[in-house]
Amino acid sequence: FDLQAYKQAQTKDEKLNFVKIVAEDLQVEQLQDLEKVVLVLTTNAQNVMQTIRHAFVKLLNAGLNLPVIVERNFDVLTDVEEFQLYSSTDLGGLLIDGFGDGIWINAKSIPLSIINSTAFGILQATRTRISKTEYISCPSCGRTLFDLQETTQAIRARTSHLKGIKIGIMGCIVNGPGEMADADYGYVGAGPDKITLYRGQEVVKKNVKTADAINELIGIIQGDGNWVEVD
Repeated sequence: FDLQAYKQAQTKDEKLNFVKIVAEDLQVEQLQDLEKVVLVLTTNAQNVMQTIRHAFVKLLNAGLNLPVIVERNFDVLTDVEEFQLYSSTDLGGLLIDGFGDGIWINAKSIPLSIINSTAFGILQATRTRISKTEYISCPSCGRTLFDLQETTQAIRARTSHLKGIKIGIMGCIVNGPGEMADADYGYVGAGPDKITLYRGQEVVKKNVKTADAINELIGIIQGDGNWVEVD
């Protein structure tokens, strides 16, 4: 529905209705009596974030607490990386500041699988919805004591189904613990063929052989009751 069509509709869903609102046309007094409604907030303005933010401020100042999904149309984009950049900037910037309860992305030239993965990535990064394992990895430098890319891929292959778990994978002990400060578990290079494993900021096992380290990490996760088998 748009707002006028919703108000005139003879039949409405008893539980939930989606009502599209153009941010530039938002008049909060017309929304005061709405119930069982989720607003779908969209804009045709060039300055998307400013326009949407202004609409949210108007809603907040009016004391309206209706759920809001932010809709963006990227039909003009054909390049996947450009789509990911623009969608993350436009939508992620709003969500991370607390504006919006969800996102709605249209992009006719981008594969649906890419749209879905990008949307869930934005929701995860902004802590709006946690749907997958998260990994923190250092950029690697001369102190890195193992193949960071290969190790990250190996850990991801074994743990990517652990929804909501955050794992830090750091090349050395110098900056690693600080860079993964908010991780649930950590895998940190401690020396040649030696890995230190963390639970949060707590060292759990030191000097674990590289060949055994991933299994030991999984053992710690299992011991904490945070392991689930792959469906």
